[in-house]
Amino acid sequence: MPAGVSNIAKANSVNWYPVRMLYGKAGALKKTLDDGEVEYFYPTHTVEKDTPGGLKYVEEPLIRSLFFIHTTPLGLREIKARFSTSLIPYYDCSESAGARPPLVVPDSQMEQFMRLCRMKEAGLEYLGEDEPKYHQGDRVRVTDGIFKGFEGYIKRIRHDRKLIVTIEGVAAFATRFIPPSMLEKIDN
Repeated sequence: MPAGVSNIAKANSVNWYPVRMLYGKAGALKKTLDDGEVEYFYPTHTVEKDTPGGLKYVEEPLIRSLFFIHTTPLGLREIKARFSTSLIPYYDCSESAGARPPLVVPDSQMEQFMRLCRMKEAGLEYLGEDEPKYHQGDRVRVTDGIFKGFEGYIKRIRHDRKLIVTIEGVAAFATRFIPPSMLEKIDN
């Protein structure tokens, strides 16, 4: 295949791009994406709030500034241009020389992450930026229960064994406790 053909296909491919939205402009970005009919994912979770009227469940952002936009490289550049310094894409740090391209999250990783975020029972906890310390230990797959099929790493957090799910180069999240009997080791 000629080099130009693969570059054209790459330039027109639709991918998931993680971006940070600064200065409290998440609402403006959501409106722009909705108006342009651009698919995106803004990770949220259900939180219990104790109010004077009783216990209420509200949907809150998991990470206030993190969005995943499903678009082409050109579409991402256009959105970035519209929001100037407020929108910051994550960049692929694995590229050794030259300009670093925006980070692409594989579809399979995004599908798993979106499914996890939509599970009310997940008890997700944001651990911060994805750092190498979350990659220690054995890689595992959950074999039973509500997390069946999820893959990640096990880490002890506050004396509980939890599954760490990462979006490579973006962020790491912990689920609630998973019994060892529901896990199987995955060989790298």
